[in-house]
Amino acid sequence: MNIAINARVLNERHGGPARYTMNVIRELAAIDRTNRYHILMYDIRDFDFQLPSNFVVSVVRFRSKLFFDYIFIPFFSWRKRIDIFLFPKNTFSPLVRGKKIPVYHDIVYFEDFNFREFKYFDNLHHRIMIPVAARFSWIDLTVSDFTASRMKSLLNIRQEKIRVVKEGVEDHFRRISDKKRLARVKKTFNLKVPFFFYAGSLSPRKNMLNVIRAFTRIKDSIPHVIYFTGGDSWLDSEVYDMIRDGGLEDRIVRLGYIGEEDLVAMYNLADCYLYPSLYEGFGLPILEAQACGCPVITSNVSSCPEVAGEGALYVNPHDAEDIAWAMLSIVKDTNLKKKLIKAGLQNCRQYTWEKTARAIYRLFLENNTGKERTNENRG
Repeated sequence: MNIAINARVLNERHGGPARYTMNVIRELAAIDRTNRYHILMYDIRDFDFQLPSNFVVSVVRFRSKLFFDYIFIPFFSWRKRIDIFLFPKNTFSPLVRGKKIPVYHDIVYFEDFNFREFKYFDNLHHRIMIPVAARFSWIDLTVSDFTASRMKSLLNIRQEKIRVVKEGVEDHFRRISDKKRLARVKKTFNLKVPFFFYAGSLSPRKNMLNVIRAFTRIKDSIPHVIYFTGGDSWLDSEVYDMIRDGGLEDRIVRLGYIGEEDLVAMYNLADCYLYPSLYEGFGLPILEAQACGCPVITSNVSSCPEVAGEGALYVNPHDAEDIAWAMLSIVKDTNLKKKLIKAGLQNCRQYTWEKTARAIYRLFLENNTGKERTNENRG
C-alpha cells in the first residue's frame, strides 16, 4: 500500500497534535517495513530516530497551510497514487485520492462556550471543513470515548465510522533519581520550591484564570509558587493582566518554552500538576505528570476522568474554591499525595505509543483486506 501522512504540524508547534504525529510516525516506522509511507511537510525536520527505507519525507517549501492542504496534498495524492491518507489534524480537501482518515483530538470548534477559543478565521475554517472531512472520510479516528460521543452528537457521524485509539506517553517521562540533574534544572530556572506546575497554552479553556483566583485565596497560607510554560496563546493577555493586577508576579511565574528534558524534570520537582481544564479531547499532560510521579489536579468534566483514572484529584473547573481546596489538600495531606502518585504511576502504564500505532496499523490493514475481498468477488 501507498500510505501518506500530513505531517506539517511538525513544522509549526510543540503541542499535542505534533507530539501525536511524531510518535505515531516513530512507532509505525518500527512496526511496518512493508508498506510505503510518504511523510509530507513544508520544511526539513530532523527525526530523533532512524526512518527505514520504506519511509520517504517529501518537503514542499511553501509555508501556507491553505496551499499545502488544499492544493499540494490533493495533487501529491494523485501523482503518487495514495491508497490511505492519514490526517493528524482533522481537515482535508475532498479532492484527495485514497481512503482518508482524519484524527479528531477534540471538536471544541462546535461546543457552546461562553468564550471564543480560537481566532475568527481559524474557527470559521474548521467549522466549515470538519463536516466536509467527516462526509468524505473512510474512518473517523479519535483519541477518547468522550470525543467519540461528541462527534456523534455534534457532527452526526455514524457510530460504525468512528474508531477510538487512545494516545500514549513516551518512556522518557519517568521518575528521576539523579539529584544532580534536578539541581541543575532548579539552578537554570532559578526555581523556588515548593511549587505547582502547568505546561501548555493559556487559551481560555485551559482555565488559568480560575487557577489564579484559587491561588489568590490560599497564597498567604502556603509557601508555593506557580510556574507555567508555553509560548504565546490566544487571549493570554487576560492571564498576564490578572497576575499583574493581583501583584502576583513573584508567585506566578512564566518560564516560557522549555526543552523536553527540562519538562520531565519540572514534573519531577513539582508538588502538583495543575490541569483543571474546562474542556479536553484527551489530556496528554495528565499522563506525562503521572509517569513522572507528580500528583495531578484535574477537571471532573470532558475526557479528563477517562484519562486520569484514579490517579488524580478531581475538581469542578468552574469553581475556584474547589480548585483552592484541592491545592491545599495536596500540600497538607501527605497520605493523599502518596496515594495519587501510586495510582497515577499505575494508570499511565496502560498508555503506550506502540499500542496507538499498532491500532492505526490494523486500520491500514483493513483496507488491504477489503481489496482482497473485492478481488475475490470479481473472480
